[in-house]
Amino acid sequence: MFFILWIFFCFLVAESDTLEVARNKPTKQSSYTDPFYRLSKNGVDGDYSQWMTSSAEFCSETNVGNEPSWWAVDLGAIYYISNVVIFGRSDCCAERLSNFIIEVIRPCRNNTDWFEDSVIEVCYFQQAPTTFLNASCRKGIFGQYVRIRLSSPNYLNLCEVEVHGTFIGFLQTVTFPYACGFRGYSYNGHNETLGSAIVYSDIHCTYICSYTKECHVADFNKKTSFCTLMKKKTGSNVVAKSDHNVFLVH
Repeated sequence: MFFILWIFFCFLVAESDTLEVARNKPTKQSSYTDPFYRLSKNGVDGDYSQWMTSSAEFCSETNVGNEPSWWAVDLGAIYYISNVVIFGRSDCCAERLSNFIIEVIRPCRNNTDWFEDSVIEVCYFQQAPTTFLNASCRKGIFGQYVRIRLSSPNYLNLCEVEVHGTFIGFLQTVTFPYACGFRGYSYNGHNETLGSAIVYSDIHCTYICSYTKECHVADFNKKTSFCTLMKKKTGSNVVAKSDHNVFLVH
């Protein structure tokens, strides 16, 4: 399981303070159907029509492939997510919105790929066929992307999606440090360190990094309790290494 370290910030935000933050934001989905091409952007266009067969402009729809279908929205910044409201189609085919997971995704560095090098947390799982759902996330869950992903291959139909959240900041400009943690990974492609020490835990290692000027990487060796602090370097990445935990600090 991924860990997240918060320094100097309280995440107990009242749901009543949240706003709908997904309207007209960029979207993607795993595939499109022929011949209608019901676009992913239909899911955040403010049109709540659920009678999908009335118009190709109503709702989004994926095709069926070898992998489970998904739909996602880029909120454009980091938000606490309180709840996600989903309107499915009501004319037929409710099974095309069933057995799905709502995921909140936070990037660990700037990347053109929405989901690469990101921490993915589950907000909600829904098994039953659905035409309407107001799914509450646990307190403290936050990210930039929200993805609705089926658990098995099928069509995915969405007519409108609302994401309710509270603004934290832009990835490049957030003023408080947080860390994306990868258990069983190390940092690769970097040979310049800021310092090292024997510490109590990976959290202790990350805590030290958050107070160290220019520190971006806290790499913790679980066997030796050795903590290595590193700068940020373009082209470096996390790689699987079972005896390490690594945290990328912003």
